[in-house]
Amino acid sequence: MAKPFVNPFVSGQFLELRVDALVSDGRGLGRHDGVVVLVEDALPGQLVRAQVAAVRKSLAEAALVEVLERSPDEQEPPCPHAGRCGGCSWQSLAYDRQLAWKERIVHDALERVGKVACPPMLPILSSPSEWGYRNKMEFAFGVSGDGGKALGLRERGSRNIVEVTGCLLQTPLTMRVLEAVRMLSNGAFHDLDGRFLVVREPNAGGCFVELIVGAGGSLEAGERFAAALRTEIPEVTGFALSERLAPSDVAYGERALYADGRLEERIGDVRLQMGHNAFFQVNTPAAELLYAEAARFAALEELPDPVLWDVYGGVGSIGLYMGRNARVVGIEEMPGAVRYARGNAKALGRKAYKVEQGDAKSVLGRLVKLGPKPDVVVVDPPRAGIDAKVAQQLAEAAPLRLIYVSCNPATLARDVARLAPAFRLKAARPVDLFPQTPHVETVALLERA
Repeated sequence: MAKPFVNPFVSGQFLELRVDALVSDGRGLGRHDGVVVLVEDALPGQLVRAQVAAVRKSLAEAALVEVLERSPDEQEPPCPHAGRCGGCSWQSLAYDRQLAWKERIVHDALERVGKVACPPMLPILSSPSEWGYRNKMEFAFGVSGDGGKALGLRERGSRNIVEVTGCLLQTPLTMRVLEAVRMLSNGAFHDLDGRFLVVREPNAGGCFVELIVGAGGSLEAGERFAAALRTEIPEVTGFALSERLAPSDVAYGERALYADGRLEERIGDVRLQMGHNAFFQVNTPAAELLYAEAARFAALEELPDPVLWDVYGGVGSIGLYMGRNARVVGIEEMPGAVRYARGNAKALGRKAYKVEQGDAKSVLGRLVKLGPKPDVVVVDPPRAGIDAKVAQQLAEAAPLRLIYVSCNPATLARDVARLAPAFRLKAARPVDLFPQTPHVETVALLERA
């Protein structure tokens, strides 16, 4: 009888090991005496000294102490805040190797979690830009070393703030806005309880700024801050002052105290209006590649009078992009997003585009019974993926093709397994919307079995 495995490591122990691979959260994977060790900030090919931070049942998690031998794929990080800022954890890895590892991570998830033998992978699509690609950035407030208000990005593994001055994922305009808000928050508006700053520069043009505060904000404070900010940065086309009282560390205002201007985005020939707190992909040119691949998989043009269901439809971006000549039923829970989706469809003259408001399970339950029956369904769920009940309802709807847009390889793979045997995976295409990070989007084509 085999002896039960006993993890040989203890917290605080120092190890020397060679890193062989990367995992989906960006950590390096190596083995010490045959046991898996996940090392923060380590790259494949490096020989590292690491300290065990946590001991799990069958592996250990460790912090990087020292790189003893560099990786052949390693490069000098160009960001002045590298090593402190919590973003861009892969910027020391050459971009072609980032792409290769993202493709492998999706493949391995589908194989191990999705139980797909020989996953039908298509080559990853790279981002048109490796740097300066973000159309949105969320900054956080904290306390500076002199007791004033710090504003920047979280330090890696900490709640401390790195007061970034030159984030390479952003445009120079966003960095000027950051500096202006930092100055105003430590000056004339020091009484405002700043929690987050969100700056959006959509592909369609303009610059929308949202300041999220705790208690004490007002309409009058919003008007004054908007005027003061535009004195410093005339390019600001929209401003909102929002309130968030919930203690959770999420850059989302619960109530708008003041707002002016409007936020528009353009993807391909589809122009969209949206609320200042609406979800939209942060890399618009790469998102267009993603949407084009989803449309190619859907092949709606091959079907007579096709019906498309757009589940988790948001402001209508994917459904309006894909469903130019289809009857589209969007499903969206958030009332604000539903209003914008309907307005966007009207502005584009899409009379065959309808939106059902409600959570996916409730609306799908009605649609499966009442129709219209879909030829194609596209789902773009949050990182948690789709609910088991939603998977069952999609099987009952039995479209010819199911297009799954995912931002999490693990939940995509789990859901591919959930959707079997009603659907079988025909193709999976990773798309890199997040260069310099381990995050990757995937668009998958599943066909009715």
